[in-house]
Amino acid sequence: MLEKKKILLILGILACFLFCTVLELSAMGKKRIILIDPAHGGQDKGIKLTDDVAEKDITLAVALLMKKELAKENNLEVVLTRDSDKTVDLEDRKKNIEKIKPDFFLSLHVNGGFGKNASGFELYYPGFSEDIVKGKKTAKDDKLLMKNKCQNDSLAMAKIVQENLNALFPRKGRGLRKADSPVTDSLLVPSVVVEMSFATNSEDKKKLLSANTQTDVAKALSKSVKTFFR
Repeated sequence: MLEKKKILLILGILACFLFCTVLELSAMGKKRIILIDPAHGGQDKGIKLTDDVAEKDITLAVALLMKKELAKENNLEVVLTRDSDKTVDLEDRKKNIEKIKPDFFLSLHVNGGFGKNASGFELYYPGFSEDIVKGKKTAKDDKLLMKNKCQNDSLAMAKIVQENLNALFPRKGRGLRKADSPVTDSLLVPSVVVEMSFATNSEDKKKLLSANTQTDVAKALSKSVKTFFR
C-alpha cells in the first residue's frame, strides 16, 4: 500500500512537471503583439512641418521602418493602426486595440508649441483612472491586478525608450510624464506615447525631416521593443 502511494506521488510530481514544461514552452513559442500607432493620417495632417510634410508623414515613415526592423524578430508580431496615408479616427484606433489585444501599444507623435525654444522628446505613460477598475469584487480585483501590471509594464518600456532616445539625442529628453491618452482611455493595455521632437523648433524640425534621423529613431524604438520583450 505504501509503495503504491509512493508511485502515485511520483507520477503526480512528474505530471505536474510535464504540465509546467508544456506551459513554459507554449509561452516561449507565443509571438508578442506590438501595435504601433502612427498618429494622424489622411485628412488629419497633424502638425505642419513644411508645405509638403506634416506630422502624419513623419509618424508613418518611422512606423513603417519599425515594422521592417522588428519583422526580423521571431518572437514579435507587428501590427500598424495604419500603413498608408489614410484617415483613421480615434474610435477606430480604440476598436483596433480592443480587437487585436496587443501585448504593447506604442503611439508615435510629433510635438509642437511651448514656444520656439522648446525641443527634445517627451514620453507619456498611462496612469489609468479609478473608473477602469469598477465592478463586482472579483472582477474588480482582477482588473486591479491587470491595471498594476499594465502600469508597471508601461513605465518599464518608457524608461527603456528614454535610455535609447537619450543615446540618440543627448540632453534632449524632457522626462517621463504620467498622463492618459485619448486613444487608450478606458482600456487596460500597456502603452507609451512618444513625442519624437518639436516641429515648432527649427533644429528639431530639420532633424525630423531627415531620412537618416527617422531611421535612427525607428532603430532606437525597435531596440526598446526588443529589450522589453527579451
